Amino acid sequence: MKVSDKLKEIIASTAESEGYAVLEITPRREGGRLVLRVIADNEGGITIDECATLNNKLSELMDKENLMDGPYVLEVSSPGLDKKLETDSDFRWALGKKIKVTTYTPVDGDKVFSGVLLGLGDGTIVIEENGVSVEISREKIAGARLNEIDADF
Repeated sequence: MKVSDKLKEIIASTAESEGYAVLEITPRREGGRLVLRVIADNEGGITIDECATLNNKLSELMDKENLMDGPYVLEVSSPGLDKKLETDSDFRWALGKKIKVTTYTPVDGDKVFSGVLLGLGDGTIVIEENGVSVEISREKIAGARLNEIDADF
């Protein structure tokens, strides 16, 4: 199941006009109905009330524009405290935040890194762990996620 480009554009532009970034749009069939999950955030984090407000705005616009074929459920939520980081936009969004990274092979003798994501390079990330910057090739990353809580992979 694919989300149309027009639907993605409307969801992203509406969220952006409200001060939010859309991190993910996932359509799923559950119990015979379509559930459209939208994960949004902003610099300071998104609250439950803000998710509900954005949900209502998106739902009204989607109904007005008749963008969905048949009944659907729209769910707008935050990325949570342990959001997986997989795409370039995920890593850009996480700049300046605490993350946890595991690698397939050792980098500077370690396979697990926890620290602040300082930057992105051409196929690399830079994380500061205990005052030391470490550059990690994206090809070596087995898993990465926000580290606001202690998450295991």
